[in-house]
Amino acid sequence: MIVGLAGHVDHGKTSLIRALTGIDTDRLPEERARGMTIDLGFAYSDRAGGIVGFVDVPGHERFLHNMLAGVLAMDRVLLVVAADDGPMPQTLEHLEVLRLVGVPHLGVAVSKADRVPPQRVAAVAAEVAALALRAGYEAPVHAVSSLAGTGLEALWRWIEGAPPAPRPAKAGFRMAIDRSFVLPGIGPVVTGTIAAGEVRAGDSLVLSPSRLAARVRSLRVQDRPAEHAGVGDRCALAISGARIERARLRRGDWLVTPDLHAPSTALDAHVRLADGRVLRHGGPVHLHHGADSIPARLRVWDEDEAGGFVRLQLARPVPVLHGDRVVLRDDATGRVVAGGHVVDPFPPQRRRPRAQRVMELSALAAPDPLQAVSGLLAANGWADLALLARARNRDPAGLEALPEALGAILLGPAGRRVALAATARQEVRARLLSALARHHAEHPDLGGMARATLLATAGTEPAIADAMLGELLAENAVVPQGMVLRLPTHRPRLSPADEAIWPQVLELLAGAALRPPRVREVAEVLALEPDAAEALLARFERFGRVLRVAPNRFFLPETVAALAREAAALAEPDGFTAADYNRRTGIGRNVAIEVLEFLDALGLTRRTGELRHMLGDPDEVLGVTPP
Repeated sequence: MIVGLAGHVDHGKTSLIRALTGIDTDRLPEERARGMTIDLGFAYSDRAGGIVGFVDVPGHERFLHNMLAGVLAMDRVLLVVAADDGPMPQTLEHLEVLRLVGVPHLGVAVSKADRVPPQRVAAVAAEVAALALRAGYEAPVHAVSSLAGTGLEALWRWIEGAPPAPRPAKAGFRMAIDRSFVLPGIGPVVTGTIAAGEVRAGDSLVLSPSRLAARVRSLRVQDRPAEHAGVGDRCALAISGARIERARLRRGDWLVTPDLHAPSTALDAHVRLADGRVLRHGGPVHLHHGADSIPARLRVWDEDEAGGFVRLQLARPVPVLHGDRVVLRDDATGRVVAGGHVVDPFPPQRRRPRAQRVMELSALAAPDPLQAVSGLLAANGWADLALLARARNRDPAGLEALPEALGAILLGPAGRRVALAATARQEVRARLLSALARHHAEHPDLGGMARATLLATAGTEPAIADAMLGELLAENAVVPQGMVLRLPTHRPRLSPADEAIWPQVLELLAGAALRPPRVREVAEVLALEPDAAEALLARFERFGRVLRVAPNRFFLPETVAALAREAAALAEPDGFTAADYNRRTGIGRNVAIEVLEFLDALGLTRRTGELRHMLGDPDEVLGVTPP
């Protein structure tokens, strides 16, 4: 069990932990010299066979970022308020943070109770209890004295009576790093509170977002050697890896199982507003997540007086999942403006109307996956189960039974399933088939559409469109044709307009004998722009009616065959030169070289130095009937 201590500076958090555990959490020389906690401190106590860990967070406003690094992973927090001072600015700010992120269990310790009359202790206790209640907590209040030891046993009973941290089944391991150091003979060590899953000595993990492989050499749980650790445990991991070194380890990095390494540069969250604060659409903020702080740009999806859904565009990739707590601080003032939890760690790239996106986020915000799938089917007609499972750190197979209970249809291979409502399935299917039919009508000369182009016409997420396309391919309602896809009834053909102009092109090329005109000359005769003329000739080329011999010149196949026969007539044991070929054909040196290089590419001739040798029969290679 881990308990965080929050509260105003100099209200006795460190002294209270020392009284409970005998350990001084102020480990830095500067902290001891100033008598003030600057960074996170840790202590442990063994009571009734169970180990309790305490996290001491800074109380000074200058170190709020360190306080957030400590409490964002905590499920139990003790708010410490000095009896002589009463609630102070950081008391209120820390309580506000706990409210915003939804810390479930809160207790209050009125410290220094031996310094003031009992009436003052009672007044402060009542004031803090009222503040906690306004924040949504019916928090038990304990009057304590770290020096006299009064009230400590009652405080211990509250700590030990707290329910255990939830341990989701089959969740992958995740831990945000809040400290890193090197121990002689052991190597790099990182510490943190385990957010999900379990870890054992020998496990292979990934340092995220840098994607460095790490192996767990050994671990300590609540400052004791252990073989394994789980959700809620305070853990120190000795790690090794080819590229793991202290310079690469930083507060805010995560250690995760390899399949959970999916850092995101954007996320959607549901946040509550701090008292008197507003969200500025497009404004810069600092996002606190885990033990990290990241510059971000804010977009407001939906907002009322209490809060709403927001998009955060992050300055760098962050390993984030559904349900992670976040706090937003104003970039200019540093004040906390909002806090809440991540709803969608992998938001869609395709733009949505705002109202539709709010409906999606409302569905995704549901803690129960069945409710989330039901809400997504109602909002969109589909749900990406694989993405939903990854976002929630769940086994995808465990979600695949959900759509059946909702009357939805499963598509896609195992592990990449999507659920579609019956009407949505028909709509996506119809859009894909209609897009292919329309493409065939507009481009009858083409074999079909590229897969990516076809999927983009589905009007839905790529995973949904891909799954639907997979069903169409399995049914042979769509068939592959080389690198493209087509309807089974489609056969490429020239358009009526191209067929109408073909006699002119044929007459022009045939009338030029062995030296057809260049593309720009064809364009002039046909009254076309050069690019249009080249595109026209390229379409004829796809159907074998012409051959592109050079970038700017197209020949009839019969012409190429005739020119190849001229080369064959020159063929002797010693071969022939380009000059010999030009003298025989009279087509000009440049055109002769273009033709010979084309014959080389066809495999009809082979060049060796200045000589060429004939390798095959021209009519057979070109498929032309000899005269």
